[in-house]
Amino acid sequence: AILGISCDLGTSTDPFDHASTPADMDPSMLKNMNTEVFGDGLPFGDPSWYQAYNSPYYNDTHRKLRQHFREFVDAEIMSNVHEWDEAGAIPKEVYERAGEQGALALCLGRPWPKEYVGECPWGFEPDYFHELVMYDEISRTGSGGFLWGIAGGTTIGLPPIYHHATEEVRKRVIPRCLKGEAAACLCITEPTAGSDVANLRSTAKLEGDHYVLNGEKKWITNGIFADYFTVACRTGGPGMGGISLLLVERGMPGLTTRKMKCSGVWSSGTTYITFDDVKVPKENLLGRENKGFQYIMQNFNHERFAICAMTNRFSRVCLEE
Repeated sequence: AILGISCDLGTSTDPFDHASTPADMDPSMLKNMNTEVFGDGLPFGDPSWYQAYNSPYYNDTHRKLRQHFREFVDAEIMSNVHEWDEAGAIPKEVYERAGEQGALALCLGRPWPKEYVGECPWGFEPDYFHELVMYDEISRTGSGGFLWGIAGGTTIGLPPIYHHATEEVRKRVIPRCLKGEAAACLCITEPTAGSDVANLRSTAKLEGDHYVLNGEKKWITNGIFADYFTVACRTGGPGMGGISLLLVERGMPGLTTRKMKCSGVWSSGTTYITFDDVKVPKENLLGRENKGFQYIMQNFNHERFAICAMTNRFSRVCLEE
């Protein structure tokens, strides 16, 4: 003993005492703790919670979903993405499989859209970390073309329809998209307005029971194969207070799509779109007229979250290689 304090390191009862041996630790301390190493175990090649680090945000439901999408990606996606990128297109049946696996419904955000696709098949209400896990696992492919091709339009183009369309439009559009039978895209960027959303130039004038839409959109992900187009356009005065969102549908006269030749992400279908006197039913207005800028900003929050989840894993893939 030194100064009357015992130096017997083997008898400490403090579970946090660094001198304690594993045998001395109370097993209850490990309850609900993540002790599993998942994946290849490469430093920084996987998220820390894949490598036995603990996080308050992940539990057994996230681990269950992680395994679900790990198996799906390894069995059906990983060996094919290069071929699909080179071909510049993803087979239709892959979209349908993504719908069956629940990936497309997760892309929509929260809550789970049970009224359009049924109850969540995993027996729990997903949160945004479940969506992050899905993006993370699919992004192991390292293919921006595949990720933005399979999930891009659903993640950014469908939520405004889900949140702001009439119920009739929702019932007609959302189930088809979540099953992989159809695709949506978001049309904001123009040749003269990208990040400067408030100054976009496409216009829509209300004439009787329809809007007449004119303008151009550029760099539109999924546009070449999309069935539904969530279009930002000017229905009022200048600036952010004059913008609305309209749902344009494939087959409407005056709608033209042309695939753009890009340096990468070929299978995502980057597109130049022209609207030439397209007559859009008044019922296809999403939300309120001239409130579109607000809806766009709300939608950007979810869009940026998804892109960050994807590109974070892309960085890990580069580090692994």
